[in-house]
Amino acid sequence: MNPKPTLRWALVAVLLALGAPARAQFRVVGYLPAWRGEVNPAQLAQLTHVNYAFLLPTATGGLVPLENPDKLRRLVAAAHAAGVRVLVSVGGWHDGDHSAFDAIGANAAYTNTFTTNLMQFTAAYQLDGIDIDWEHPDASTAAGYGALMAALAAQLHPRGLLLTAAVAGGTWAGPGIPSHVFGDVDFLNIMAYDAPPPAHSTYEGAVETLAYWKGRGLPATKAVLGLPFYGQPNGEAFSALVARGAPPSADLFGSVGYNGLPTIARKTNLAFDQGSGVMIWELTQDAAGANALLAAIARVVAQRTRAGAPAH
Repeated sequence: MNPKPTLRWALVAVLLALGAPARAQFRVVGYLPAWRGEVNPAQLAQLTHVNYAFLLPTATGGLVPLENPDKLRRLVAAAHAAGVRVLVSVGGWHDGDHSAFDAIGANAAYTNTFTTNLMQFTAAYQLDGIDIDWEHPDASTAAGYGALMAALAAQLHPRGLLLTAAVAGGTWAGPGIPSHVFGDVDFLNIMAYDAPPPAHSTYEGAVETLAYWKGRGLPATKAVLGLPFYGQPNGEAFSALVARGAPPSADLFGSVGYNGLPTIARKTNLAFDQGSGVMIWELTQDAAGANALLAAIARVVAQRTRAGAPAH
């Protein structure tokens, strides 16, 4: 047998593989609140990014000191050892008080101070980027939001650091997010939950949410679909719901609406088809073992990334 044709085709295959565009990694982004527990190694193995929540701004661009800085340091060390990126999430719901962000966005000097302080914070904790969770800009503060995001992108991206943002899933929040911000962020974490309970985070709502943001011009490669690990109307953790008898494969327990295992898997498939990842609020609310929602996400990711096969 002449080995030359075999060798020739082997070389062609290698060259084609090297020249083929690589599929971007599907993102699995988990939020970890500062006031709750830690992320365990099994969870880290199923994540690509962890967002530490929250770092609070002051009205003049300062930062409120963390109450437990060692927790963030432990997270960074463990996550980096597992190949997971860590961002700090700035803001949050904060009882609906977004006045500090409003003031920063309206004042160029405060924006500059805020950006400088965040860069120093990122370096001090060896972070991989910043997640802005301004809840919520509106039409009157949209220009300030856009200016802030542009200023952060100009500082973060040349250093190889990420800029992301959490945005509301509903169209009501759209006027506060200028479309030019889509060019500044690496991706958006779309909070497709907290609609009127009990059906606060349905599959159909996720479809509508992704369609809205993509219709605004957000590339699918920057659309990360938010998934709740809790139920409404009371914010009860999925783990607590299962512990008191909620079926892990259902979406309703009494008057509490939540996302069970099949819905989480179905939404993860949707994110593969229409976006670039999923985001979780929040990691400590997950159940353990066979009922773990994060494991359900990981199974879909494994199936969809194996030879590009669909996992429906």
